[in-house]
Amino acid sequence: MKLYTKTICPKCLWVKSELQQAGLSADWINIDNDTAAMERIQQAGFSSVPILEVNGELIGDIPNILSKIEAMQA
Repeated sequence: MKLYTKTICPKCLWVKSELQQAGLSADWINIDNDTAAMERIQQAGFSSVPILEVNGELIGDIPNILSKIEAMQA
């Protein structure tokens, strides 16, 4: 699982906190420092972070991310 973030991103920190509370971990990928990752999420049609990647699926809407986290901890 990967979490695409930016250097300054309160929503990214919120999602990270939700992952930690659920007992889940993800690799953090800062798109400010990773051009290839930034291009990947842009090509997938996303223009903002956080983006959660689970099994190759990119999820960019906060409510959908939180739903996915909830489903994974069940």
